Amino acid sequence: MIIVMSDSHGESKVIQDIKATYQDKASAIIHCGDSELEATDPIWQGITVVRGNCDFEDVFPETAVLSADQEKIFVTHGHLQNVNFGLTRLAAAAQENQCRIACFGHLHTPIATVEDGVLCLNPGSVAQPRGSYSTKMYARIELSATHYHISYRDLAHQAIPQLQFDLPRVSR
Repeated sequence: MIIVMSDSHGESKVIQDIKATYQDKASAIIHCGDSELEATDPIWQGITVVRGNCDFEDVFPETAVLSADQEKIFVTHGHLQNVNFGLTRLAAAAQENQCRIACFGHLHTPIATVEDGVLCLNPGSVAQPRGSYSTKMYARIELSATHYHISYRDLAHQAIPQLQFDLPRVSR
């Protein structure tokens, strides 16, 4: 299981709660930027985090690559890949890093789609949701041999019924 959150904008309590819920269960916990917290904050122990456009410390990396559940994952905030205008550059960046999953933030809205063989996932925002869903949320990814099961969760860790997806894993 992989946990993905983003765009917490100073809300450290929600990061801590998600971390406490999953730190002994998840193979990876990811934050896709715009935390607005210091890189030295102990909250980041055990969390892969990248820099967003509202993170003014340049200590966070702009991208990260990690392995979890036998998949390579590309992590970025998304503003540098122009995700506002589509996911093509994000998918290409993931492929350049031999990743089949790309996690990103910036848009504050849930997105789960396969683009050019790459699962592109935006977990929504744990602090400032935008778009059609006003629920503060994060995403949980579970992998099977043939599918990615994406479960968007509210801050009470309950599944959001209309945001449950099974997407095919594309082999290379």
